[in-house]
Amino acid sequence: MTQFIPFNSIDSAYLETKLEQELANTQATIQKLEQESISSWDMIISPLQHSLYHLNQVWGIVGHLQGVKDSPELRDLHEKYLPILTELYVNLGQNQYLYKHIQKIKDSEFSSLDSEQQKVIDNELRDFRLSGITLPEDKQRKFKQIQNQLSELSTKFEHNVLDSTDSYAKYVTKEDLAGVPEDSLALYQVLAAQDGKEGYKISLHMPSYLPVMQFASNRKLREELYQAYSTRASELSNDGKFDNSNLIREILRLRQQKAELLDFANYAELSLYNKMAETPKQVLDFLYSLADKSRPYAENDWQQLQQFARDTDGIEKLEAWDVAYYSEKLQLHKYSYSSNELKQYFQLPRVFDGLFALIHQLYNIEFRPNQNIPVWHPDVTTYDVILNGEITGHIYFDLYAREGKQPGAWMNSAQDRSVTSGEVRLPIAYIICNFTKPVGEKPSLLTFDDVQTLFHEMGHGLHHLLTVINNSSISGINGVEWDAVELPSQFMEYFAWDYSILAKLTAHIESGQVLPRELFDKVLASRYYQSGMQTLRQLEFAIFDLLLHSDFNYTEGNYLELLAKLRREIAVVIPPSYNRFPNSFAHIFAGGYAAGYYSYKWAEVLACDVFSVFDGINGDELTKLGDKFRTLILSQGGVRPMMENFKAMMGREPQIDALLKYSGMN
Repeated sequence: MTQFIPFNSIDSAYLETKLEQELANTQATIQKLEQESISSWDMIISPLQHSLYHLNQVWGIVGHLQGVKDSPELRDLHEKYLPILTELYVNLGQNQYLYKHIQKIKDSEFSSLDSEQQKVIDNELRDFRLSGITLPEDKQRKFKQIQNQLSELSTKFEHNVLDSTDSYAKYVTKEDLAGVPEDSLALYQVLAAQDGKEGYKISLHMPSYLPVMQFASNRKLREELYQAYSTRASELSNDGKFDNSNLIREILRLRQQKAELLDFANYAELSLYNKMAETPKQVLDFLYSLADKSRPYAENDWQQLQQFARDTDGIEKLEAWDVAYYSEKLQLHKYSYSSNELKQYFQLPRVFDGLFALIHQLYNIEFRPNQNIPVWHPDVTTYDVILNGEITGHIYFDLYAREGKQPGAWMNSAQDRSVTSGEVRLPIAYIICNFTKPVGEKPSLLTFDDVQTLFHEMGHGLHHLLTVINNSSISGINGVEWDAVELPSQFMEYFAWDYSILAKLTAHIESGQVLPRELFDKVLASRYYQSGMQTLRQLEFAIFDLLLHSDFNYTEGNYLELLAKLRREIAVVIPPSYNRFPNSFAHIFAGGYAAGYYSYKWAEVLACDVFSVFDGINGDELTKLGDKFRTLILSQGGVRPMMENFKAMMGREPQIDALLKYSGMN
């Protein structure tokens, strides 16, 4: 019987008590293991894994709640325990007693262990090396200090982005919002009413910000919002109160020092040490090559957009705050449909049903609502995940934007699958999005991008939930190379382009009619619309990230100038000089994507290649292929390199052809 996290009764006092208990247990376990005379899996690894599992579980709840329901109490708790937890893990990584135990297990017991246990041992030895175990004492102390500082700075960076986003509000009249769809107007009205104000409130959270940028004919309003959004967490907003500029420089400095301590030339080399890609040059060559292939398409996209804005409204100079607006209008002009027209067919409950039906066809998985699982907010829904009649895991969905919730979309683990002493812990996943909340009796309507986002996060969720691995450190997405972890998520996205699947998840908000084939064909015709511009934008982020963490001189260099130079080289849309995108680039400064943002494109090559085998397949054949994908990739966790999984699935190494095809650039 799964013990669920008691979210309905958790407060910071509860979490503090649990943290104290688990910290004490873990420290006692480590002290006991240091004195242990026998070096074996059962005597060392098993009790250590058990203890760390429980500690990580509680700390994970703190991080999760900060992401979905931030509060001053949670921040204080996080601030208090972050240095303690960081220190514990740094000490663990430099614990000579445990290192010698694990080295002895490698030298003596290794051959009698199963493949999962062998992988865990190899990973442990690798992680000891990356924690500075071989450094002299003075350098170990320096390493520990760096790790503590980096943890604190990353958290501060993330808080600044959220606080800067939350602090903005603009109250406008209906006339100011000419062109904005009715469902967005209803949302703005509710937001204003919640503040006790008349009229309409716009925030910088994506469900509020984007409709204005896409649909509002009020160019001045778009410019004002764009400026507020693109300067978040910088010296240009909130009087610099939430400015991340110095944090960025300090994070880069500390990462470089950490890399040099471990004998890497730069942080990019360190980051790639346990990824699929081998060297920063290999990755940059891949990214620049893709940029060269994309650029002619991007230039064509940009010229078309500029010409359209000139012809339509006499706009002589297209600005950054015009791009989404005229892109939407040009799409309507070229393909005779708008994002808003399409959105009327994607009601969230119906989308769920269709997504669940697809997953059932692919993997024989069912989702059964379970209202007995405690939740942290009334919006959250919960399900049992059932495979072949047996519960194989559980999942939470928290899908609507609100204050105190981090922007974006992500999947995270509430519990990893593991088996210890015969006790099976089932995997539990969180799926978090920031869609528009239902207003009144009307359900939430998703844009087609939202639908693809939901499919994407479900791909991560299935990777976590369908694992058969028994060791938590390599079950689900754990231990999977960072540049391969996006394969299952991006693979799922491509199914959103299949009409037979869309027909099952659409119903018009008023007529109930399924998405007409004629409208779908228009959407399909527009599949590659601005694909060159979108690809270059992703490559801009990925190359900037890698350059920052390899050749960039953090003491004398200016990261904004680095980005501006890169944009001059590869971009077609050049934003205004006040744009401070890096200051809210949480993926690389507060998430796990430092010198790894390229992973999205790297994994997309793998995902497209695998999906090309599924494309157009239906019925039993689809189920057979789905079972093969589940068995060879989704279930394997990090027990073997993803390249081996890929080759087992495809019978060959990856090829770039499918990526170019599905991007309309072949």
